[in-house]
Amino acid sequence: MSSLDKYLYHVPFQWSFLHPKYWGTWLMILFLVICAYTPVRIRDWIAIRLTPLVYRIAKKPVHIIDCNLQACFSDMTEQDRKQLIYKNIEMFLLSVLGQAELAFRSKCHIMSRYNVQGLEHFKKLVDNGEQAIFVAGHTWGLEYAGTYFMAGGMPMVTFINQHKKPIYNWLSVKQRTRFCDSVYVREGGIRVMLKGMKEGKHLFFLPDQDHGADKCEFAPFFDTEKASLPILSRLCKATNGRIMPIHIAYDVEYHRFNLTIEEPFDCSGGEECKESEAQFLNHLLEDLIMRDLTQYMWILRILKTRPEGQESIYKKKRKSNS
Repeated sequence: MSSLDKYLYHVPFQWSFLHPKYWGTWLMILFLVICAYTPVRIRDWIAIRLTPLVYRIAKKPVHIIDCNLQACFSDMTEQDRKQLIYKNIEMFLLSVLGQAELAFRSKCHIMSRYNVQGLEHFKKLVDNGEQAIFVAGHTWGLEYAGTYFMAGGMPMVTFINQHKKPIYNWLSVKQRTRFCDSVYVREGGIRVMLKGMKEGKHLFFLPDQDHGADKCEFAPFFDTEKASLPILSRLCKATNGRIMPIHIAYDVEYHRFNLTIEEPFDCSGGEECKESEAQFLNHLLEDLIMRDLTQYMWILRILKTRPEGQESIYKKKRKSNS
């Protein structure tokens, strides 16, 4: 038994999941399953009609998105931020209402949901016997990006963030293990990444994840600073992996995901200075985000860790009594 097996994540179905306290969750899952089999044009129409309601009632998520935008784009007007938040929520609904496709629809159907550019770069890399380290930001279509490669028969090192609700954990694992043999919790970190790549698997590296000040280095990020984990150069050096930036965005007009795969390159110089690698990662993330600001998960607390002496940007300011 490998020492890394403790990071494998298994969520078998339990009869306790049928307890009445979970009935609301099951109703939501039933709704998503119905959406998965609903014609995509009708489903997208529903998502767009739901956007005004979600925008009004999702006070906390809207606050987080607004805080991120204020920190990253200090010159953006309040009206422009509101419009971007609205479109961001619309993109969230367009993606999430179809996400049950990945767990329940056929492989043939799933593979029909993409327009792919740059696949020749990945095929050339595979033909050369190399592993890809896909670098991507958290866009709303990220689950579709990972599933594309796994459904296409490409072995992947797959991680999962645990949900507070066990039924969502069960469904997430069911989805991600449809086309791969195992899924790991993120606590496995670089050891799991190295093990998987040395076994010939490919990897998704998400530079926008906040791992805390003790593991990260700060570097400029748009109009602020962001903590980034400078391990990409070590992964490349240890595995001879090649960095491949990818971007996925939902096309409202054609009702499909546009997946762009770029040419691979090396992370040169990053191993010499953690600060320079953090700057490299943040710049790469900026480039991916700027391709379509509406597609990015601004709902994430990507700026949770702040430089020493700076308070949280997500803390709500108290209204003055005067």
